[in-house]
Amino acid sequence: MRRALLLTAYDRVEYLEQVAASWREVSTDGWHLRVAVEPSAARDAVLAAVRALPFADVEVVVNDERLGVAENPYRHLGALFAAGYDFVARTEDDLVVADDVLRLLEHCADAYRDAADVAVVCAYSPAGEDADPAAVHRTPAFSPWLWGTWRDRWEALIGRTWDRDYSTWNDSPGFESGWDWNLNTRVLPAHGLTTVAPLASRVQNIGVVGQHGTAENHERAASFRASFGRPSYRSAE
Repeated sequence: MRRALLLTAYDRVEYLEQVAASWREVSTDGWHLRVAVEPSAARDAVLAAVRALPFADVEVVVNDERLGVAENPYRHLGALFAAGYDFVARTEDDLVVADDVLRLLEHCADAYRDAADVAVVCAYSPAGEDADPAAVHRTPAFSPWLWGTWRDRWEALIGRTWDRDYSTWNDSPGFESGWDWNLNTRVLPAHGLTTVAPLASRVQNIGVVGQHGTAENHERAASFRASFGRPSYRSAE
């Protein structure tokens, strides 16, 4: 299976440097990395931080114009699947990761590839700090904090229903709008689909300030640890 990781970045260099440091503890063998950088006054500093990422197979794309938080991942996910990758994961410039995050994604991508009811693999978990680091489970919840999917799910459903302009919503325009809300609360439930995620989160959000983030609504994963070693993953179902 050909696997790729998409990292989207804008101008938050102080977060990106911490993110790059966390990735340096991850074994990245067998993964292609594409970094999709939005143009900004901080572009050169962002590119310097990107050079610290530990991937041997890497491409950096600076967008000609700012695409935004909906269009940027959509275009680059589509480009990676069009290039022939079978499983593509997406992460961001404010998401710190655990040392086994790619091993976990590899396990789930292989184990659930033919599971017709599973649309997405997520790296986040809302569980408490005592969560079993070896356990993975099906869950109806989708989290945009580092997730991946297979080419067939992207082409048949996720890419086709991606909210590129905040035109989908619940109850009234602007409420629970955007590609992530659309996938979590409308698309997956409508098709009876689930996600697969670890009980112990492999990703931590450090982005206190962002386009949709403030200190008041910032959430953290209680079960996240920087190092989980090499657990033998198993289904908790």
